[in-house]
Amino acid sequence: MDTIWAPELLQNGTAKYRALLNAIRYARDNGNIKVGDQLPPVREMAYQLKITPGTVARAYQLGIDEGILEAQIGRGTFVRRPARLTPKTVRFGETHVDSDIVDLRNAAVPDFGQDVILDDLAQKIEFGGTHSVVRYAGHNEMPTRGALLEWTGLDVLRAKAEDLVLTYGSQNATLAAFLAILRGPAPVIATDLLVLPGTRRAAELVRAKVIGLPSDEHGMIPKTLEDLCRTERPQILHLFANINNPTAKITPAHRKAEIAEIARRYDLQIVEDDGQSKFFHERPLSFLDFCPERVWHVSSLSRYLAAGLRIGFLLCPPGKGALGLSITQSMSHSFSSIIAQLSHILIQSGQADILVDLIREYRSERVKMAVNQLGRWQINWHEAADYIWLDLPGPWRASSFSMAAERAGIEIAPADVFLPTNGVAPNAVRLTLGGKHSAEVFTNALQKLDQILDAPPTDFLS
Repeated sequence: MDTIWAPELLQNGTAKYRALLNAIRYARDNGNIKVGDQLPPVREMAYQLKITPGTVARAYQLGIDEGILEAQIGRGTFVRRPARLTPKTVRFGETHVDSDIVDLRNAAVPDFGQDVILDDLAQKIEFGGTHSVVRYAGHNEMPTRGALLEWTGLDVLRAKAEDLVLTYGSQNATLAAFLAILRGPAPVIATDLLVLPGTRRAAELVRAKVIGLPSDEHGMIPKTLEDLCRTERPQILHLFANINNPTAKITPAHRKAEIAEIARRYDLQIVEDDGQSKFFHERPLSFLDFCPERVWHVSSLSRYLAAGLRIGFLLCPPGKGALGLSITQSMSHSFSSIIAQLSHILIQSGQADILVDLIREYRSERVKMAVNQLGRWQINWHEAADYIWLDLPGPWRASSFSMAAERAGIEIAPADVFLPTNGVAPNAVRLTLGGKHSAEVFTNALQKLDQILDAPPTDFLS
């Protein structure tokens, strides 16, 4: 059959093997090819498109893994009937998962009665005077800022409340940091090889190019960062303060010191995301301990205790608080005095510490469950994290394993969900700790995943 792919479909900035597979999917969906049609042999397709046979072979194999194509021994590669999967509605911050699906894709704060606690504490919120909702807020934030500094342990670093800006969650804080730092028509942000989708979206909003850098067992490799600084001149280095998400790797102090020195040498601003340090028994060192003059520290009470509370903060470098505040004011004018008061009361009452202790214990127990069920496979984990990272054994691919898990009623996150546009995803998946589900449901899901891993993909995808 004649090739149906126009050359421009392979020149749009997407990896060629992925562009070819996208073209196959598009042609099938638009009726240009039909279920049962045979694709050209690898070498013929490569010759027609002027790409390597290896690229075509990789596209075909990925198509087989994803259920788009099928290989028939002795005959070739054919277009397969698409699997009938329920369409998903993607929401910002959380991918919607049906109620009958075990959600190990999205991180979820476990329920320890936060609604009841906050309902009780809300009775102490004041209205009128300095807390009048008739006026724009902002004049009454300082007690909340100071309480957040003390609660997160950042006060020991001599951080000042004047440099802390309240935001509507950590995503809002990340975007504010990007807006405060970036200059020029084509700014560059350096990150780990894998980044959270929200970070990628924030970079898109500021029209920045995200370049993911490889890592070793200690985290980002300093030499690759320095090489990038020489060639691409990034203005921001975005990293996690302690535990990498999604890989659960921890960058030791000596590696952070090396990266901090490179940041100073090339005048690189560091935006560090801290969503886990309160679940350590002692505050781990972050980049604030090594180069506070260039660190924009992002954290969130919402991420720790109650997602719907919607309070985060951006701790700006010394003297940059006014800049950070001007950015957040341009986005929302001021922060809600009601949320600020409620968060302050939550911390001062001691309930925030009680909840952290309960959630820390919950995470530890859930991680132990995951290790007990999946410990014979290659997994990376930490008791303070609410996810584990699973490197898949051959012949499983992340796409085919995710599809098999979904057919078993379990939603997980393949590595390519976290991939910047310039990278190649590792063959791995992230599993969260099932905060929406009971321990029994979580354990049963892990057992199913273990069984899937133990069998060839054809047993589940045929």
